[in-house]
Amino acid sequence: MKQHINKIVLLAAIIMIPAMSFSQYCNYFHTKYCMPSENELFKLNGQSKSALFSKGQTSELQIIVYKKQDYRISLCMDENLGSQIKFKIYETKKVKVEKVIETISMEDEMATCGTCSGTGESDGEECYDCEGAGERATGNEKEVITKETKIVIEKQKQLLYDNSEDGFSNEIEFTVETTRRLILEISVPGGGGGSSTKGRKGKLMKSSDMGCVGILVEHMTTPISGFYGSGF
Repeated sequence: MKQHINKIVLLAAIIMIPAMSFSQYCNYFHTKYCMPSENELFKLNGQSKSALFSKGQTSELQIIVYKKQDYRISLCMDENLGSQIKFKIYETKKVKVEKVIETISMEDEMATCGTCSGTGESDGEECYDCEGAGERATGNEKEVITKETKIVIEKQKQLLYDNSEDGFSNEIEFTVETTRRLILEISVPGGGGGSSTKGRKGKLMKSSDMGCVGILVEHMTTPISGFYGSGF
């Protein structure tokens, strides 16, 4: 039994070695394979990152871009992942949304004197005398749903850029006027063939379906243009 367990552990370790090797290989992929800007003013930004991807996978990276800075974001990937990668940039914004809020509560079930021809109170099948019209709890409860319209603040993703509308470009440059938190969404299309390895959640993956994706983020101070500061 012990030998059987040892074999299982050894087999699992052998299966995991390719994935672990891939992951370590990917650590600094962006510094080796993503082409930096030819403009020497651009500097490497610490938010740059690389990761192991499988075909068909989508993942997000959050970065902060600061005002009065120019940014350049470029992507690179292993050849076996294909020639095109889907790249979108979102911004998370707080927006006011009108929502109908439902509240469920339990209330006593009431019976009116009218149940006894207006002369008594009802409790199940029995009637009791009462003075005039009125209500009496039957001992049962009922579910009551109340609805209220409220204005709530929600965080929503707003699309700023989609490289599928830009010829699947692997790079973009932009100027930031106000500090913003951005979400970079990377999607690797497809599926393929090759030798097999076990991936996340035990899903069978093939080595040719896995590869590195690098995101190189560069920044520089926005250059001053025009006749700024040339007054009398």
